[in-house]
Amino acid sequence: MTLEDLQNELRHGSRVALLVRHAERPKIDPNDPSFGDALPLTYEGQRTARKLGRLLGEFRDDVQFAASPLCRTHMTAACIAEGMGLPDAEILTDGRLGNESFYYADAGEVLEVFKPNNFFTACFDYFASGEQRGFRNLYAATDAFETWIATNMRKRLFVIATHDLYVAAFLAARKAGTFSRETWVRFLDAGAIVVRPDGTRRYALVRTNLSRGIVGVYKPKISGVVFDFGGVMTTSTMPARVRACVREFGIDWAHLEQGFARYRRLMDGDFISMDEMYDLIWADADIRITDEQKARIHEEDIASFLDEYVNRTTLGWMKALKAEGYKIGILTNMSSEFARRFRKVFADFIAVADAMVISGEEKMFKPQKRIYDLLGERIGLPAEELCFVDDAEANCEGARRAGWHCIQFESNEQAERDFRTLVG
Repeated sequence: MTLEDLQNELRHGSRVALLVRHAERPKIDPNDPSFGDALPLTYEGQRTARKLGRLLGEFRDDVQFAASPLCRTHMTAACIAEGMGLPDAEILTDGRLGNESFYYADAGEVLEVFKPNNFFTACFDYFASGEQRGFRNLYAATDAFETWIATNMRKRLFVIATHDLYVAAFLAARKAGTFSRETWVRFLDAGAIVVRPDGTRRYALVRTNLSRGIVGVYKPKISGVVFDFGGVMTTSTMPARVRACVREFGIDWAHLEQGFARYRRLMDGDFISMDEMYDLIWADADIRITDEQKARIHEEDIASFLDEYVNRTTLGWMKALKAEGYKIGILTNMSSEFARRFRKVFADFIAVADAMVISGEEKMFKPQKRIYDLLGERIGLPAEELCFVDDAEANCEGARRAGWHCIQFESNEQAERDFRTLVG
């Protein structure tokens, strides 16, 4: 079952219990008797769990959450809830979703079974026979698990953050999945119990395709780091100044937001000028504006390029990465008119870069895939070795679709920390 299949089931009135494997976490010490109890999610794990929440966001008014007590599962449930717009959601916690498992009779003995590095062999033997040293009977445990779900399910969507073995064991017992190492439950994959309005029931593995990982942490080889301009190389972005200006003129900022969504990228791609962009915005909103007001707004728009907004901390980070051997790129949505000023005011940044793509000079813009591909060609690195640093989620998603890694910039401290986590 795909996520789209799951969404359609919910849209057509089905009730769904979703047994979600937690998101990415650091590697577990094989000798840790707590099975990594205190390990948190990685940055990537938190990001993808929030994304899963956004994809399920239309069902936010009829959802509940549960998790095992382990840090990584509780964080997964919390991040999914946050992505759905429910940052204060209640999360039911039950040890039987973790180490006090429906499936484990003796967690210590289970650890001994897994210690010889035959995790998959032990799991597959358990699924085939229904018995394994340290485990409860597969079918009795699955019956108890499903009874627990039915007893606690009060909403149409029940998101239960648990562990890969439990998801796979549940589905294997219900004859809804045959597992191998290649088809194992990846991070954020899930088992679904779908109860349709007519009472029929379906069990399925849900492939979310939000993670590459099945065990441990995927550690990419990063050879190049590419930086956005506004909000990353600057300490402020244009809208803050323009917002204050239009408020002074009594213009509703919502009209500007709608207009930028429609036309800003066309300006950045040099398909229209700044004057034309603003004329379209005023015409759409039926706003009359004087030439003096128009000139002032244009001035404030361009003001994000002034020296006082240069983010010297980002410049220092770019230089440090360059000294470590990373190739540096600049990829920005910017009209050719703006680019002339950019090349002058931000010459120190440009001097560090091995490659640069400015949207207006190429007649394309983020998040179009071809603009990322063009930067990759110029910097001479494959997509999987590039990491993009951008403050806009849409541009980050465009980079990921192009095969890049991505850090969404909120602050220098956060972005540098997340990059170090990414590269290990």
